[in-house]
Amino acid sequence: MATTVQDAISALAAHLGIPLDLRDDSCEFLVGGQPFSIRHDADLERLVVSALVADDLPPAPSRALVCDLLNLGFGMMSEGGPAVARDPETGFLAAFALFPLGTLSPAEFPDAFDKFAAFATALADRLDAERAGASGAPDNVPPVDGETSSPAYRAGFISV
Repeated sequence: MATTVQDAISALAAHLGIPLDLRDDSCEFLVGGQPFSIRHDADLERLVVSALVADDLPPAPSRALVCDLLNLGFGMMSEGGPAVARDPETGFLAAFALFPLGTLSPAEFPDAFDKFAAFATALADRLDAERAGASGAPDNVPPVDGETSSPAYRAGFISV
């Protein structure tokens, strides 16, 4: 049985302990100070969850960071995992994931959101560390050069 949008949003709201109201098919909210949004894509019957992870790339991103960001695109294409995108007008970097309503149960959505939120937070931390000049990446950010065995990279997101 397919999940309704309201079932999924209600389950997440109860889990987070905050009111969530999808007006005009979207809502924005903060979790731990990090901005998230959920949008209902009615054409493809899925929820698009996104999180702002940085205002822009660091001025001189390392090769490791660029590889990590590019690797995320393949995760989305091949496994339905999270991805990252940059808004060309604002420079903002956002992590996002797609959750198809046809295979999503209200009970699964809060856990899937938690995994996505942990991923987005780790990515924001990685970008902050890069900007500050730190050399190491947090353990839960995807590894460099195509290796996709990291638990965060295969965080159990629901495939599209």
